[in-house]
Amino acid sequence: MTRISTYIAVPWLVLASSSGLAQTTATPQARAAYEKVVAMRNEFERAHGHFVAVDGIRMHYLEWGDAKGVPLVWAHGSGSDGYELRRVAPRLAEAGYRVLAVDYRGHGQTRVKDINFGIYHIADDLVGLLDSLRIPAAVFGGASKGGSVAAAVYDQYPTRVLGLLMADGGTWSLDYMYDRETPEQIRQSISDPLPQIYGASEWEVFQKIVGDMPAEELQKREQSGWTFDMLRRIGPNISGQWAFLPDFEALMGKLGIEAVTMKRTMVPPLQWSENAMIPRMMFRNLHVPMMILDPQSERDAKRVTDQNLWLVQDHPTLVIHHIYPETGHNILNDRPDWLVRDAVELLGVVRKRQR
Repeated sequence: MTRISTYIAVPWLVLASSSGLAQTTATPQARAAYEKVVAMRNEFERAHGHFVAVDGIRMHYLEWGDAKGVPLVWAHGSGSDGYELRRVAPRLAEAGYRVLAVDYRGHGQTRVKDINFGIYHIADDLVGLLDSLRIPAAVFGGASKGGSVAAAVYDQYPTRVLGLLMADGGTWSLDYMYDRETPEQIRQSISDPLPQIYGASEWEVFQKIVGDMPAEELQKREQSGWTFDMLRRIGPNISGQWAFLPDFEALMGKLGIEAVTMKRTMVPPLQWSENAMIPRMMFRNLHVPMMILDPQSERDAKRVTDQNLWLVQDHPTLVIHHIYPETGHNILNDRPDWLVRDAVELLGVVRKRQR
């Protein structure tokens, strides 16, 4: 099996042993699995998918809930897209949110040719989405890098923010964490490099990911949602070639030990701009409720509770800090029920302040 690093927050990706490692023969079960997940995606798009023109790009987003609900704009983690919220979004909508889960620049169905953008460009895009939908303000939330996007929105557009839902992102400094860990500690948290899987079509890339997986195993993967998660990470890169996690390295930089510890200003603008963020300064004048979801376990590569506690100390009446024991960095995968529970709690706080 090939596991993808969780240090830069590419969550829950496990490829078949033959994936991308050799040319494999297309099997009937692989083709059937592909057609099934394509149909599933098309059904999702008909029910929830939208596009909006903002800042010269065509941004894709998914929507759940009543237009009168409290808007929740969700930004995804690295290497992900708005579909990461699909398992919990209906429950959030039922609780009273109007959920808007975006594919931000260079991800999902929001493809761009120019990758010289940073966290703050994405923040501009999300506020552009509010303008297009005539929404004056919203709760902003996100997982991992998506939390940093939400932080950037607050930093630049504080009057457009009703509250912040931060799922292990946006409330801590990467540089602070890197500078206090030894190279060996960081090395232990970095696993296999990203697989390079390309093809002439979406189907060809999917087939390489699935490989020669037996029908019984493939069926299990379908039931768990794995095949859908693989499909949604396939797209055309800036050169027009189909790829798994297209342009990921161009956007994030290499995942090697040197790239994340010693040359942090030499990574691409998206990652550089996140590295440069200092949340305690960005939130020095915090005026909205912030909920911090803080996983703690040996599987969590981001040990940042000390930084989260600074925000609790600075803003004790506004910051709600929930520790998630025995939970990895990918909260949406590990603790979806807890995230829904706590997001509903934040909704109650926001509504109380609106009265």
